[in-house]
Amino acid sequence: MTDPTLTDPTEPTAAAAAAAADEAVSMVRSEERLVVGRETRVAERVRLRKHVVSEDVTPTVTLRREELVVEHEQVEDGDVTADVHEPSTHEELEIVLHEERLEVVVVPVERVRVRVVRVEGERTVTEVLRREQIDLSQPPRP
Repeated sequence: MTDPTLTDPTEPTAAAAAAAADEAVSMVRSEERLVVGRETRVAERVRLRKHVVSEDVTPTVTLRREELVVEHEQVEDGDVTADVHEPSTHEELEIVLHEERLEVVVVPVERVRVRVVRVEGERTVTEVLRREQIDLSQPPRP
């Protein structure tokens, strides 16, 4: 049984037959070329998130408040500032006292803006490229 891929060197090939008929015989030689192209792809994703960080602060703050001080004063006969009136069964006086309280407010302090900019830079690329070579070998003539 013979291998169909092997040819007998004594048999004329199609190329040899074409050459004998004075026709041109050709072979295509190929090689790899480095085509430096650009492809845009996703490099990374970035997210902006806002979160709250708590911090203990201990400032010294002066706060004011009003307190009621009750003074008793003896009224003398002939005191012109004393009101003369009959004793009443119902008399009411309202006094409003004030105080300062500490207030915590939210204040905008900074705007964070993010922009995308394109940056160009040169890069040296090294690749191994393959190419075909065509060798012509002739058997020696007798």
